[in-house]
Amino acid sequence: MTQASSDSVNRRDFARTIAAATAATAATAATAATSLEPASADDKPSKPSKPKDPPEPPPPAALLLETIRQRYPDKQLDDQEVLQGIYSELRGDLARSRRLSSFPLKNSDEPGFIFSAFHTSD
Repeated sequence: MTQASSDSVNRRDFARTIAAATAATAATAATAATSLEPASADDKPSKPSKPKDPPEPPPPAALLLETIRQRYPDKQLDDQEVLQGIYSELRGDLARSRRLSSFPLKNSDEPGFIFSAFHTSD
Protein backbone atom coordinates (compact mmCIF):
# COMPACT_ATOMS: atom_id res chain seq x y z
CA MET A 1 0.00 0.00 0.00
CA THR A 2 1.31 3.48 -0.76
CA GLN A 3 2.23 5.98 1.92
CA ALA A 4 -0.63 8.42 2.65
CA SER A 5 0.12 12.10 2.25
CA SER A 6 0.51 14.21 5.38
CA ASP A 7 -2.56 16.28 4.40
CA SER A 8 -4.90 13.29 4.30
CA VAL A 9 -7.39 12.68 7.07
CA ASN A 10 -6.86 9.56 9.12
CA ARG A 11 -9.70 7.22 10.06
CA ARG A 12 -10.07 8.52 13.60
CA ASP A 13 -10.36 12.16 12.52
CA PHE A 14 -12.82 11.16 9.80
CA ALA A 15 -14.94 9.21 12.32
CA ARG A 16 -14.92 12.17 14.74
CA THR A 17 -16.01 14.53 11.97
CA ILE A 18 -18.85 12.23 10.89
CA ALA A 19 -19.98 11.76 14.52
CA ALA A 20 -20.01 15.52 15.11
CA ALA A 21 -21.95 16.16 11.90
CA THR A 22 -24.47 13.44 12.78
CA ALA A 23 -24.95 14.84 16.29
CA ALA A 24 -25.41 18.36 14.96
CA THR A 25 -27.93 17.17 12.38
CA ALA A 26 -29.87 15.20 14.99
CA ALA A 27 -29.94 18.16 17.36
CA THR A 28 -31.14 20.48 14.61
CA ALA A 29 -33.84 18.02 13.53
CA ALA A 30 -35.04 17.59 17.12
CA THR A 31 -35.25 21.34 17.61
CA ALA A 32 -37.15 21.79 14.36
CA ALA A 33 -39.56 18.97 15.22
CA THR A 34 -40.47 20.46 18.60
CA SER A 35 -41.02 23.90 17.13
CA LEU A 36 -43.37 22.53 14.45
CA GLU A 37 -45.66 20.56 16.79
CA PRO A 38 -49.24 21.88 16.64
CA ALA A 39 -50.66 23.38 19.79
CA SER A 40 -53.16 21.18 21.61
CA ALA A 41 -56.77 22.26 22.20
CA ASP A 42 -56.11 22.63 25.94
CA ASP A 43 -53.49 25.29 25.38
CA LYS A 44 -54.71 28.81 25.88
CA PRO A 45 -53.55 31.31 23.34
CA SER A 46 -50.72 33.12 24.97
CA LYS A 47 -49.19 36.45 24.29
CA PRO A 48 -46.70 36.36 21.50
CA SER A 49 -43.39 35.98 23.20
CA LYS A 50 -40.45 38.06 22.23
CA PRO A 51 -37.82 36.08 20.40
CA LYS A 52 -34.86 35.51 22.63
CA ASP A 53 -31.64 37.10 21.57
CA PRO A 54 -29.13 34.47 20.53
CA PRO A 55 -26.23 34.12 22.92
CA GLU A 56 -23.32 36.37 22.14
CA PRO A 57 -20.53 34.50 20.34
CA PRO A 58 -17.20 34.14 22.10
CA PRO A 59 -14.44 36.56 21.16
CA PRO A 60 -12.21 35.53 18.23
CA ALA A 61 -9.18 35.12 20.50
CA ALA A 62 -11.07 32.54 22.59
CA LEU A 63 -12.01 30.62 19.45
CA LEU A 64 -8.40 30.64 18.26
CA LEU A 65 -7.20 29.50 21.69
CA GLU A 66 -9.63 26.57 21.67
CA THR A 67 -8.49 25.65 18.16
CA ILE A 68 -4.89 25.64 19.35
CA ARG A 69 -5.78 23.46 22.34
CA GLN A 70 -7.55 20.93 20.12
CA ARG A 71 -4.98 20.89 17.34
CA TYR A 72 -1.89 20.78 19.57
CA PRO A 73 -2.79 18.93 22.77
CA ASP A 74 -0.14 19.33 25.46
CA LYS A 75 -0.05 19.11 29.23
CA GLN A 76 1.26 22.69 29.40
CA LEU A 77 -2.02 23.90 27.92
CA ASP A 78 -3.84 22.68 31.04
CA ASP A 79 -2.18 25.45 33.09
CA GLN A 80 -4.34 28.58 33.40
CA GLU A 81 -1.34 30.93 33.47
CA VAL A 82 -0.04 29.54 30.18
CA LEU A 83 -3.49 29.78 28.61
CA GLN A 84 -3.88 33.37 29.85
CA GLY A 85 -0.51 34.29 28.33
CA ILE A 86 -1.42 32.74 24.98
CA TYR A 87 -4.84 34.40 25.09
CA SER A 88 -3.35 37.85 25.70
CA GLU A 89 -0.86 37.35 22.84
CA LEU A 90 -3.68 36.29 20.52
CA ARG A 91 -5.69 39.38 21.47
CA GLY A 92 -2.68 41.58 20.75
CA ASP A 93 -2.08 39.88 17.39
CA LEU A 94 -5.71 40.31 16.41
CA ALA A 95 -5.69 43.99 17.43
CA ARG A 96 -2.55 44.60 15.34
CA SER A 97 -4.06 42.79 12.36
CA ARG A 98 -7.24 44.90 12.60
CA ARG A 99 -5.14 48.06 12.75
CA LEU A 100 -3.11 47.01 9.70
CA SER A 101 -6.24 45.99 7.82
CA SER A 102 -7.87 49.34 8.47
CA PHE A 103 -5.04 51.23 6.75
CA PRO A 104 -6.32 52.27 3.32
CA LEU A 105 -4.26 51.04 0.38
CA LYS A 106 -4.67 51.84 -3.27
CA ASN A 107 -4.07 49.30 -5.99
CA SER A 108 -0.91 51.17 -7.00
CA ASP A 109 0.68 50.93 -3.53
CA GLU A 110 3.77 48.76 -3.52
CA PRO A 111 6.38 47.70 -1.01
CA GLY A 112 9.18 50.21 -0.63
CA PHE A 113 12.30 48.39 -1.77
CA ILE A 114 15.43 49.69 -3.42
CA PHE A 115 16.95 47.76 -6.29
CA SER A 116 20.52 48.21 -7.32
CA ALA A 117 22.44 46.01 -9.73
CA PHE A 118 25.59 44.40 -8.41
CA HIS A 119 28.69 45.21 -10.45
CA THR A 120 31.79 43.13 -10.06
CA SER A 121 35.15 44.70 -10.47
CA ASP A 122 36.79 43.10 -13.52
